[in-house]
Amino acid sequence: VEDLEEDKINNSTNHPHNGLGDLNDKDKSIVNNSHETFKDKNFTNHSDLEREFIVQYYKTITSLGDRLNGVDVMSVDTYFRLLRKLARGISVPFSGEPLSGLQIMGVLETRTLDFDNLIILSMNEGVFPIKKATNSFIPFTLRKGFALPTYEFQDSTYAYHFYRMISRAKNIYMLYDTRTEGMQTGEVSRYFYQLKYLYNNLFDISEKVVTYDVSAPSITPVSVKKTPEVMNLLSKFRAGGEKSLSASHINNYIDCPLKFYFTALENLSEESDVQESVEADVFGTIFHRLMEVIYKRFYNIDVTPNALTAIINNDAYLNEVLETAFSKYFFKDEGNPRKLQGQYYLIGEILKSYVKQTLKVDIKSTPFRYIGSEYRFNTPYKVNEQLAVNFKGSIDRIDNVGDFVRIIDYKTGTGETKFKDIQQLFDSTKDKRPYQILQVFVYGLFYLIQNPDTKLSPAVYYLRSIFNDFDPKITMDKVPVNDLNSCLPEFKDKFDEVVEEIFNPSVPFTQTQNNKNCQWCSFKDLCNK
Repeated sequence: VEDLEEDKINNSTNHPHNGLGDLNDKDKSIVNNSHETFKDKNFTNHSDLEREFIVQYYKTITSLGDRLNGVDVMSVDTYFRLLRKLARGISVPFSGEPLSGLQIMGVLETRTLDFDNLIILSMNEGVFPIKKATNSFIPFTLRKGFALPTYEFQDSTYAYHFYRMISRAKNIYMLYDTRTEGMQTGEVSRYFYQLKYLYNNLFDISEKVVTYDVSAPSITPVSVKKTPEVMNLLSKFRAGGEKSLSASHINNYIDCPLKFYFTALENLSEESDVQESVEADVFGTIFHRLMEVIYKRFYNIDVTPNALTAIINNDAYLNEVLETAFSKYFFKDEGNPRKLQGQYYLIGEILKSYVKQTLKVDIKSTPFRYIGSEYRFNTPYKVNEQLAVNFKGSIDRIDNVGDFVRIIDYKTGTGETKFKDIQQLFDSTKDKRPYQILQVFVYGLFYLIQNPDTKLSPAVYYLRSIFNDFDPKITMDKVPVNDLNSCLPEFKDKFDEVVEEIFNPSVPFTQTQNNKNCQWCSFKDLCNK
């Protein structure tokens, strides 16, 4: 028992006795009859303890409800935080018949009592004797010098209790935990070493290491069958419906069909919080806006190295564009730009450095003609004779470089621009699937549908990698994809297979087989993965 001072589990006035020998016949009769009554009432039923837990928890919930009476608005997260804080203080006492069975006691309750069989739990150093610092402003040396109580006095007190407790016992079992986790050292108590090395001739000591396997119960896989109700939700994505699929939906389905069901069909998402700092999504939105505004001046004209260099060196212009973007996407006060200060100034400087480095990478491709930014499409897509779906997307930037068109996707994180084959883009069993490349290929597919006979070159700009020797060109099997048409037939076949599977009524939405996909998933608690 770890809390040696406060764990008064039995009533202190009802100490167990060694036996009934010191009771008269009448007392023995009363005890025996009482014992039979307890047996008849099934006081040892294991469910009694569970009921007591439920009662105490119910009292806690009721108490919380009374305290929150009059509170109009509270999020579920806040409520459960309060409930967990109150639940930590719940204690359920163990109770038993003092004259029979197993007695669970604190160390201080064992004083003046003798036992035939004794089991001492948590026989770890720091637990027995308890390691408890003295809360005092008087240092140890002064306490020692003026004969005030010190931790040594406490240790000697528990040493007396220990040796008094084992003095007349016939069988003594000492249990300790050998794990070394956190503050736990895994060291056995000093009292055991004293028995083992100082008094080993007085005891028959044997040591055993007991191990056990703790395995979580198998969790039933979560899957959603495509019932008529689910198929009705899917029908909204068909051509003529009110909803559209996107490249992100396709990536979600490949990674985890169940995640696709949650996000696309049930419209579930993380609870939006008030942001006090610039999070990743807002950071990316501001960067996209900066690049769009900067390149608008070059619409349908050639971009030269000198023009981009002039922008890189024009901090006043970049600050103006940056403040305008912040006012719209972060401060939500469009039309009222303000000077950035504090942490926002630092984030603005980081964004400016990303913009400048992106323009330096673009200089390597000059001269090129800027066609447009945020090119949006929302169009029906014919998968087969029976299936046509709505599809939407937004291409970050389109350039005309030489005799081919380049579509660019900006990513604020890191990733690969190289991949082995088309199959790798659709294989969710492998870690670090290049989903960014699949996304830009999807954009390329729909751009070519609307603009046939175009030599299309896809590219991805990873901002975290842009300061290195970075090449945004997509490379398949060490060959640059200068014309997407060369690998489009195979990509389209795989893409159509995924879309057909989404709408196949016999294929349920199941959990991912790759647990790495669950690491940052917002729904991992929902599906117990």
